[in-house]
Amino acid sequence: MSLVSVQNVSKNYYLRWGWSGATQCIPALQDVSIELAPGSCLGVVGESGAGKSTLGRIVLGLEQPERGKIWFLGQELNQLRAQELRSLRREMQVVFQDSFSAVNPRFKVKAIISEPLRNYLQITAAEALEQTIQLLETVGLTATDADKYPHQFSGGQLQRVTIARAIALKPKLIVLDEPVSSLDMTTQAQILELLLSLKQQFQLSYLFITHDLAAVAYLADRVAVMYKGAIVESINSSDFTQLQHPYSQQLIAAQLPTHPQDRREINPIRHQ
Repeated sequence: MSLVSVQNVSKNYYLRWGWSGATQCIPALQDVSIELAPGSCLGVVGESGAGKSTLGRIVLGLEQPERGKIWFLGQELNQLRAQELRSLRREMQVVFQDSFSAVNPRFKVKAIISEPLRNYLQITAAEALEQTIQLLETVGLTATDADKYPHQFSGGQLQRVTIARAIALKPKLIVLDEPVSSLDMTTQAQILELLLSLKQQFQLSYLFITHDLAAVAYLADRVAVMYKGAIVESINSSDFTQLQHPYSQQLIAAQLPTHPQDRREINPIRHQ
């Protein structure tokens, strides 16, 4: 059985123009279907505006689709009552692109990481602190980091903090929304290695949203390519030689080569 099943989901946004109140419909998702098996990573790739983050928010139940169904752990999310959805939320977490905006700058790290523990578990303050320190060490930080504030960390270190918070309740699913795109190359490699290790250690499932094909090749088991709100192609591996769609070929060609002399010409797709 699939952990996550998205069936024919569509989502539009509406912009209101001027004094007349006229609206413009902007399609964000168009008849999107994906399946995510337990313990696997599905990489969703595409350019900015392709609908990747909207798909992630809908999977998390943060937005409602206009059409289609989302199943998680055998339950249809858009049919659950608020209390039922809250109890299910402990099984799904998210790591955002901008770690600084994903945390409260006034909270110490021990408060940031222990927040889901306090919300869902009946534990004492001492137990929460002990688990927080264990989580910090799991993601490569130290116990002394628990008393620091977010501004005292680098971007890569703070992303480790948000990852620690995401795994605190040992969820089944983590949505990774561009988790390494704001980091330098060395830190990107370290965070990807950490995510792979945690996936194996805790049997996590990832929905990995990114435009970085190299990151997808390292972490994902399957790849879906999004273009203008639709999934135009999917493969059951991270072997990009299997991708055949013209837009997929453009994504591959747009990767920076290892040497400047190996640059390739990109023929843009004409937007309709």
